[in-house]
Amino acid sequence: MGKSMLLTYIADISGLSDLYISCQLWTDGKEYTMPFRTPWKEFNKSYTWNHVITLPIPYNALLLSSQLSFTIWDVRGPGRPVPVGGSTMSLFTSKRYVLREKELMVGH
Repeated sequence: MGKSMLLTYIADISGLSDLYISCQLWTDGKEYTMPFRTPWKEFNKSYTWNHVITLPIPYNALLLSSQLSFTIWDVRGPGRPVPVGGSTMSLFTSKRYVLREKELMVGH
């Protein structure tokens, strides 16, 4: 059974571009899974994703150093996505508990 997370990203920007988010699990600074990509979505007034991500890794296979990285991509033409932001979050607290609540991702 994989770990599910709700990815929520909200940004108020005028002149909305076509964006998608890629997500990847890292452990000890090394890629642990292949990148996962959100589906394309049309945006009207703001960028808002409410997308459940299920990782293909069981809880007992996650190491305490596991982190999720998110990259926000702007599609500027066919085959030319450009990274415009991103964030990384740990999957465990400092007391070694798995984060189980919804997390709000703030892109930088």
